[in-house]
Amino acid sequence: MSPGRLWLIPVIIGAAAMMALTATTVHAQQVTFKIMTGTFLYTPGMPIWNPYAPNNIAGGVVIPNVLVLAIFDYSTGRLYPVLAENWTVQTLPNGSALLTIYLRKGLYWFNGTATMPFTAWDVYAFFYIGEKAFGWFVPWMNQSLTDEDIRVLNNYTIQFLFQKWTPIALWWVLTSAPATPYWVWKPIVDELKTVNATYAQNVLSQNITKFAPPCWDLSPYYVSQVTTLPSVIYKLEPPNVLKQWYSIFPINSFQYYPEIDVQGLSYSSGTATTLLLSHQFDWAWVGLSAKQLQVLNATGKIDIGTPYFNPEFNGIYLNPNVYPWNYPQARRAIVYVLNRTAIALVF
Repeated sequence: MSPGRLWLIPVIIGAAAMMALTATTVHAQQVTFKIMTGTFLYTPGMPIWNPYAPNNIAGGVVIPNVLVLAIFDYSTGRLYPVLAENWTVQTLPNGSALLTIYLRKGLYWFNGTATMPFTAWDVYAFFYIGEKAFGWFVPWMNQSLTDEDIRVLNNYTIQFLFQKWTPIALWWVLTSAPATPYWVWKPIVDELKTVNATYAQNVLSQNITKFAPPCWDLSPYYVSQVTTLPSVIYKLEPPNVLKQWYSIFPINSFQYYPEIDVQGLSYSSGTATTLLLSHQFDWAWVGLSAKQLQVLNATGKIDIGTPYFNPEFNGIYLNPNVYPWNYPQARRAIVYVLNRTAIALVF
């Protein structure tokens, strides 16, 4: 299981401080915001919207087309509710625990033309398949008891029984993007219910990874097109669907980015610098030299943000060309202030 896919939304501000090393070109009137990222695989027919398939992009490329239950905000150490509205953990004397998740009501999947309600059954399909066919939570959850240990209490409440509780399990579950609309995945769920866990993992799992479901989006953005470049073009949902996200992200800048083109490229820092300077791209995740940073900063049109909280590498990046981090004393102060021993123990 990959419990914490790194995902960045440069268009949603204030929701969480999860950022990576980026360079952004500022345009006065932006129609299509172009992002360059690392290359990813795509050929027609690939099960790219299947979260259990190798090389899938079911959670989106840079821009998530399915949001997570909650965002872990590394700047505060707290979980920010997204698809989930609340959750509780009841630890039991024998070391087991019940995790109950209460989902938001009024959210809808969107595929560009149609909608369908988001419910606990969608989340159930995601984790039920993940545990019974792939053993995501072994040994903390007994794979042979998946049918009993993951259950829907009502349309907006789902419960998990962990035979061995570990606090990190809360992070595993809540920071996942349940990219499995139930009515699309129901035949697979039904088939898994007829077999034991051993057969599910040894046999059915192979078929599951080959299933190519259609794309359904649960995000302010929906996938408009995927090309073999490769690229993914995202568009902002229409107003009647988009309104559902304003209560979750009351501080946002959706309207400034109606269309986002994410292109998977294999590029060097030099190539990235050239493409940004020529305005062929507006955003890049790339490590740059001090000289390249100076060139980009000198244009007055390219913003090198700082600091960068990078959850994938569990670290903080500081830009030495931006005040106050251009003073060695300020950078040294960070080393003294942070309890690095305590930070290491958290992970």
